[in-house]
Amino acid sequence: MLRQLSFVAAVLGALANGLPTNDLPLSSSVVTSRISPSTRRAPTYWTPPMKSKIQFILTGIPDVDEDFIRPNTGIYEIDMFWTPAETITKMKALGQRTICYFSAATAETWRSDYKDFDKKDLGKELPDWPGEKYLDIRRDNVLKVIKKRIDLAAQKGCDAIEPDNVDVYSNDNGFKPDILPSDTITYLHKISEYARSKGMSVGIKNCIEILGNIFDDVDFAISEECVQYLNCTVYSNFTTAPRPDTIGKPVFEVEYVNYTYNGGWSDQGVALDPTKIRTKNVNFPNLTNEKLRRKLCNLDEPGVTLDNPYLKINTVIKTLDLDGFAMYCDGSVEKTNTKDVEGQNGPRSGDQQVGKNRRSWSRELMWRKMGGRPVDP
Repeated sequence: MLRQLSFVAAVLGALANGLPTNDLPLSSSVVTSRISPSTRRAPTYWTPPMKSKIQFILTGIPDVDEDFIRPNTGIYEIDMFWTPAETITKMKALGQRTICYFSAATAETWRSDYKDFDKKDLGKELPDWPGEKYLDIRRDNVLKVIKKRIDLAAQKGCDAIEPDNVDVYSNDNGFKPDILPSDTITYLHKISEYARSKGMSVGIKNCIEILGNIFDDVDFAISEECVQYLNCTVYSNFTTAPRPDTIGKPVFEVEYVNYTYNGGWSDQGVALDPTKIRTKNVNFPNLTNEKLRRKLCNLDEPGVTLDNPYLKINTVIKTLDLDGFAMYCDGSVEKTNTKDVEGQNGPRSGDQQVGKNRRSWSRELMWRKMGGRPVDP
């Protein structure tokens, strides 16, 4: 914990001193075995372009029954379990790449393979999330089950995977001896090697303490609320390459808002008058609407433009529901048509407000780790 706090303090100090700079370390060194490092050689699998738009749909699934999808971002992150192969095939035909989400360090009772975990694999239940328990990522059987999930992602036609919750080392997980950051690094080596052998790229979310150590094993990163937590600069070397013979990799940043809108939508799911959208975020109570959007997109930083984003980070603004709503830094707002899936975990809420109990990836872990608080009022 002290190491994590000192790392965060270093990041905050860098911000106060007018950085980011390319000499900001990604993380302290963690001793572990390496898999073959990435170089400038092009991979044989798809990887996201450095400058990309993205849409995240984890409540429901994209509705492509009418051979149509909006926004046409080119990249969608979707739930690997709930999204049928037929939907992914249709999305490909519509020109969309798919990043398939699943948890790689927690076991959820509502998943079809929960029974495949051994009792010794399971740790403490996640606070406020009945039916979900931490996994001991050091155990062979855990990796065996996760490899089957990767197999399923490949069978469904996913272009990439996002194995979530692997920052289990930073939580009260119930395992002894303690799970260490080096255990996560070793685990990600194995996951990455296997997924890439199946023709899929690999992304990582948060895990800011070990970004430098896992750079070679992931192809993109996802950050949640780096503006709020003042840690966007941690990704500066990730997007510009941390050392010789490496190239930068894309970072997707997700910020959250509550919103209301009394305007109309086009048949293609585009807000007809985005100036009527009213947004707020309790962490920035004095900012609303355009000023809030500029803050969340880092557009007020010196030299930053829409074509030259801050630290080359790709930002999308969502609600905590992670439903069809998406706002982009140019002020455009679009809404993907979605449909519910029977049995999908988590409450539903309308487009007009955020569901307070909706799980948003591993954000509850990030709140504790970074000493922050939820966006939900």
